[in-house]
Amino acid sequence: MELQTVNSTVPATLEANTKSSTFYDLEFNHIIPVFAKDNEVAISHVDFITAVYEAAGQAFQGHEIDLPEIRVSHPVHGRVPDARDKKPADLLPNEKTLYYERMLFSIRIPSITKRIGGNDVCLSIGGVKSYHWDKLSGKRSLQTFKVYIGFQVFVCSNLCIAADGAVVTIKAEDTERIKEKSYATLSGFNFHRFAEQLEQMTDRYLSAEEFATFVGRVRMGHYNKGLDTKQWLGDQQMARVVRGYYEDPDFRASDDGTISVWNLYNLMTRANRNSYIDTVLDRSISAIEMLSI
Repeated sequence: MELQTVNSTVPATLEANTKSSTFYDLEFNHIIPVFAKDNEVAISHVDFITAVYEAAGQAFQGHEIDLPEIRVSHPVHGRVPDARDKKPADLLPNEKTLYYERMLFSIRIPSITKRIGGNDVCLSIGGVKSYHWDKLSGKRSLQTFKVYIGFQVFVCSNLCIAADGAVVTIKAEDTERIKEKSYATLSGFNFHRFAEQLEQMTDRYLSAEEFATFVGRVRMGHYNKGLDTKQWLGDQQMARVVRGYYEDPDFRASDDGTISVWNLYNLMTRANRNSYIDTVLDRSISAIEMLSI
């Protein structure tokens, strides 16, 4: 399948620690890592994106499907053998090698758009890959991929993802397995029901005192050994939520200090856009869980 990368003025799905990339750049300018013991090639970012894109096309036939937005991080630099003795500043472009350890891509389906809390949201499909999940130092083995489906808020590209059937971890040694599992996840997801769950957030409000109590509970929760908080937003991210409560142009509190749970949720998912690629899905799921503490 021939794919390009979307050129869009829409805000990036992730901000900090990542950079934008293109399908062309991944395909033609990046090397593909191998398993060290047998030199078998790993599944590339390009092949992963293509498999999920094809699965999306099958699961949502007849719908408009955007080209993928791609974010990468953690570059792994190398050089060709002939340039082993050169100083870094003297390396020519053709003597350098590069691939990115971590990659996230998102594909919007704008023909499935809903309006929640005064914001347009559209169905979003994507995936996350990090080669540090794999045992590349050994012989060829199953690789780990994560595929998600949820909604993306137009105004800020926040990802709204739930735990119930929205994220699947795939262990695969070929792209057919990725495509098969992706299709099963995408076609089985009840996005109407999830949209209704998000809509219910717009009818619930917290007072200023209740918001302060929520922030305090989150901070206390990190020290509560009875809670699993590994995927919760951290202190710096929660500080962004508090700042957004006062200053965010889209989701700040009302003049009387009240804030809808929908707006609070979006402050949290907006803060999550500063997570590392390999943690963003888990923290996106935890945002909803944190609201119930």
